[in-house]
Amino acid sequence: GAAFLMVYRIGDFKEVEEKKARATEVIFTSSEEKSKKTSQAVKRRGRVARKKRASKGLDTLQLASLPGIQAFTDRALLGMLKSFAGIYRDRSLQKWTKDFRLGAGVDAFSLGLIFGMDAGWGVEGAVGSEYKIDATYLSPHVNMASRMMSACKQYGVHILISQAVQELLSEQARAKFRHLDTVTVKGSSVKQKIFTYDSRHKGVDFFLFERSAEDADLDAERYTPNIWNTDQDLKAMRQHISPDFERAFNEGRNAYLAGKWDHAISRLEIADRCMIETALDEGFLEYEALGFADQLRRPA
Repeated sequence: GAAFLMVYRIGDFKEVEEKKARATEVIFTSSEEKSKKTSQAVKRRGRVARKKRASKGLDTLQLASLPGIQAFTDRALLGMLKSFAGIYRDRSLQKWTKDFRLGAGVDAFSLGLIFGMDAGWGVEGAVGSEYKIDATYLSPHVNMASRMMSACKQYGVHILISQAVQELLSEQARAKFRHLDTVTVKGSSVKQKIFTYDSRHKGVDFFLFERSAEDADLDAERYTPNIWNTDQDLKAMRQHISPDFERAFNEGRNAYLAGKWDHAISRLEIADRCMIETALDEGFLEYEALGFADQLRRPA
């Protein structure tokens, strides 16, 4: 079909809890004076945790406390964004956009990807019948990821992540994700923030940043959180974003969430103009300039 599920598996519930317990013990036993007390405390916490798991189940899992979870989450999102850049750098795929047969009588054929991501637990296994069996994951978090992906079309963005994912990112990554809205999704009564990475491919020549597979693998092995500030692909797809846009958008979003509609519209229109002007001034939208002319003539 047109959509598929990708799971970044941390481990089963027992493995995750054991990793967290080992990390906690290492941290608290770094001081010899407190090692004995800490060991006893860890054991007590382990007993309490087991009792809670028996009564509350999988929802007791706290991913943010796992060692290395920020790097793990960063890498998952980097994989998505690199895939986004990759399809516009793949010559064989780009050839299809120029194939007359695909767009004849309809419109020019285009190729794109949208992503949705949530974080949490899932039950994995074989689901189906004697005629057809698929390996899949069942979880409200899988459903949430699907809703995030579908909402990309409504918001006009390429990637949406839930608040659960955003809280697991490194500080450098969180700084690059824009709080787009606060919503209550179907089937839940809890409000949560949703975030996007402002990725744009029009006006970006990803071929300039093409690297060999060996170099790309080496970059992955040398990962540091600073990659969000230095990677050429990531910088290029956000080159239309300016501090003025972010400031105006944040003010408009806050006013919208507070129900101050007139002020929200005013600030969001300014944010629109900031983005368009930045893109035009830097030459990112030369071939779209005429289409934006009317918008730029409107008074702020």
